[in-house]
Amino acid sequence: MTKPYLNAREAAAELNVSRATLYAYVSRGLVRSEPVDGSRSRLYRADDVRAIRSRKTAISGTETIATTALNHGTPILDSAITLIADGELYYRGRDATELARGSSLESVAGLLWQCDDHDPFAAPAPDISVFGAHLDGIAPNDMALNGITRCQTLLPLAGAQDLRAYNLEAASVARTGAGLLRLLTAGFTGKAPSIEPIHAQLAARWTRDGTHIPGADKLIRAALVLCADHELNASTFTVRCVASTRATPYGAVMAGISALQGPRHGGQSARVAALFDEVAAADSPLAAVAARLRRGERLPGFGHPLYAQGDPRYRMLHRLLTATLANSPELTMAEELVAAATANTGLFPNIDFALVTLQHCLGLPDEASMGIFAIGRCAGWIAHAQEQYARPELIRPRARYIGEQPQLARSNFNA
Repeated sequence: MTKPYLNAREAAAELNVSRATLYAYVSRGLVRSEPVDGSRSRLYRADDVRAIRSRKTAISGTETIATTALNHGTPILDSAITLIADGELYYRGRDATELARGSSLESVAGLLWQCDDHDPFAAPAPDISVFGAHLDGIAPNDMALNGITRCQTLLPLAGAQDLRAYNLEAASVARTGAGLLRLLTAGFTGKAPSIEPIHAQLAARWTRDGTHIPGADKLIRAALVLCADHELNASTFTVRCVASTRATPYGAVMAGISALQGPRHGGQSARVAALFDEVAAADSPLAAVAARLRRGERLPGFGHPLYAQGDPRYRMLHRLLTATLANSPELTMAEELVAAATANTGLFPNIDFALVTLQHCLGLPDEASMGIFAIGRCAGWIAHAQEQYARPELIRPRARYIGEQPQLARSNFNA
């Protein structure tokens, strides 16, 4: 009789993949797994494993896997950076939510960049005084420029001056990455790059009316860590494509920023903020949710295809917010919104919802959620750029043509 379940070794062997790839299949819902009582091990559905094996070996299977791979489907790139498995998130094998409890973004960047024998943040902060007249263009009081736009103005100028960025060895890329994180922070604070901890710079600049909110810096620090990487999302895949051409880390990060700001990625936070405004103006969070649902509209900030039982990044940030700001009316409103939305849609809040909740609870400026996302994610972008620079191939997928077929050429000349 065929066994209904396989252990990790058996499942990986049947698929001829590593265990990390097996776990990636699980995280995408392609292979179901069950816990083993009294053990940390899991068993894997044999029928799911064999269905994938059949698709891989069948003639049409190659097309099936290639077609679904670009939509939260089968992994298309090997990576040793981030694992999403069984509803949890790991950086280099470390639980990302546990790292968020006490690690700085700088230390997590060092982990992602594998800086075991050197500290890339020991270098001085980039000197932007060489830009002279361009400094006014990134001033925070220039309302025509938001944080993302200031970064897109600043990074090309800095990249043009940084000739060491053309060294694509891992240690040099880490050095460039440290400078890029500080430049992005400068873009969102409007202040010159600094060697001060990134979360402290952001908290000092963003906290309501310049006053001190106890614990604000620690909450921002945790949020930055939770945003540090998330495997091959749209912006990270973009970064890897650009890095595969051997463009510098500046070019790769600028491409990542451009992808991140779209409303279906990091720009989703603006939609979540709009939902918060609707809740504040409605009779109750349930009334706002009901109005959206009756209009056939989605609830931004809810649901994630890789986390059927809820985003662990939201859960951790919510726990930290509850411990720090238990009596916050903004937090109470957000919790009531979650209760109404989940009860009526079955969807759970994700990282976008968590960042906007943090923004409201701390009274941060409108661009704070995007700033935390962009600055935090830059750490992951650099790690993926490093990994791609170490590979010889250019990322160049093929297209499956579905358009009009060419006609056989016919001569218009008479014989």
